[in-house]
Amino acid sequence: MAIDHGLIIKRLQGLDTFFVLFSQVTRMPYVECDPETFDDQVYLFTEEEAAKGWAEECRARQIPVTTARVDKEQMLMFYTSLYLIGVNRLIFHNGADFAQLPIEQVVTMKQPKEEAGGVPGNNATLQLTIIYFLQELRRPDQPPQDIERRKRLQEMEQEMIANLLRSRYIMAIDVTHVEGEFDPKKPGQNLQIPYLKNQQGDILQPVFSDMWEFQKFSKNYKSKLRVATLPFKGLLPSLIKEARGYVLNPSGVNLVLLREKLETLSKQVEE
Repeated sequence: MAIDHGLIIKRLQGLDTFFVLFSQVTRMPYVECDPETFDDQVYLFTEEEAAKGWAEECRARQIPVTTARVDKEQMLMFYTSLYLIGVNRLIFHNGADFAQLPIEQVVTMKQPKEEAGGVPGNNATLQLTIIYFLQELRRPDQPPQDIERRKRLQEMEQEMIANLLRSRYIMAIDVTHVEGEFDPKKPGQNLQIPYLKNQQGDILQPVFSDMWEFQKFSKNYKSKLRVATLPFKGLLPSLIKEARGYVLNPSGVNLVLLREKLETLSKQVEE
């Protein structure tokens, strides 16, 4: 029998502020898979102290999370981000207890579609598998001899790799010095490729799973950017020679794909 959470949903929709658990390893909302229903869920709280208390319980289980405040003007963007990473349920603490709320009952949104030129508007499946893998991989103080955890990580990595191989990607192109209108089919237009450096000084080329991730990056980039799209097998040939690899979604999960890993995975595409 379906549970009617109408009053609780109205209360959540009427809030001016709520608090969320954020993963410290992905810089994204902390996502949990329900072991019974397999719903992909995030935690929301009306009270900051309750959120901090739950975060402390998570850290005691070596799950590094923090709390973030979401105000009224940020809520639409927050809910949009949940849709774009594949979250389908909210675990809402209303001050007394938890309620499990399907996200579409709280806020309804149109799923972004592929844009002109094959630009991916959404890749929630890839995002979600990366999030789960990194949340587990980067847990501190895990015993290396834990065979069950190693097996779980291997399964998560295999699922993530399968999604990496079947996805299309967005590459940023700096067209600041291009004269006239940029034409992606014409080479030699004074194009430049943005790059980032990690703490070790390695050059990494940014690449994105969807337009949302590209826009998060581009809003802080001072030059004029355009996009090109390519499948996984196009990543290695498009990597600038100075780069050690790519960094996927640098404003989000920040997944590094080194040149050597790309070479190994590209062979799987060819098989």
